[in-house]
Amino acid sequence: MVIVEHFAGSVKAYIEITCTRGRAFAVPDRCPHPDCRAVDSLIRWGSYERSALTEEADYRIPIQRVRCKVCGRTHSLLPDFLHPHRHFVISLLQHVVSLYLLAGLGWRRLMRQLHGQGPARSTVREWVASFAFGAGHLLFDRLLRHALVLEPDAELPEQPPDHLNRVPDLAKRRRLEKAHTWWRLAERLYAQVKVRLPRLHFTARQFLAFLLHWLQDQGLSPRLFWSPCLSTTPTLPF
Repeated sequence: MVIVEHFAGSVKAYIEITCTRGRAFAVPDRCPHPDCRAVDSLIRWGSYERSALTEEADYRIPIQRVRCKVCGRTHSLLPDFLHPHRHFVISLLQHVVSLYLLAGLGWRRLMRQLHGQGPARSTVREWVASFAFGAGHLLFDRLLRHALVLEPDAELPEQPPDHLNRVPDLAKRRRLEKAHTWWRLAERLYAQVKVRLPRLHFTARQFLAFLLHWLQDQGLSPRLFWSPCLSTTPTLPF
């Protein structure tokens, strides 16, 4: 199970800290598994390496594992500049999805906005499709219910932009439209939390990272990008 931990610095800063201190995060206070939740039960349990891809370089970073002494489950402490099961940093995923979903850039113009050794066009299209399935299908109802609890009289965000009408596949278009609405609802959530916690550490560039933590706090898997092509992807909304 992945435990998303907040890390405000860059990938390079994370590597430097783990090299000098040997660790970037303290051990969490309790087991995150919903069937356990034992307090002071986690111990360090080795580590592994994984990629952290930016537009400039492919970094190899250490990920700390912890194990619960009560239930025996192991968990990974993932810095929130990464998304579970994605190698590119989450700020780049956010940039790409916002260019397509909010700014309305077509694939050719969007790719011109990416620099260095960035993702391939097929990868970018997969990101958008996976975000549309995650936010527009699996997570839409959960965030909508949460938003209505916070603001019972609030109106839904404005209609999705016209450029989404160019998507020929009706099912994909509906997911993208709902994903656009989900993004706007999530911006409201971020604004509400920012008012209550003015020293909130998440910048606008870390918007999706903030949402990973919100999902984790909701008891959901901290994932926004769910590929509809995988057999392991849930089909019913959360």
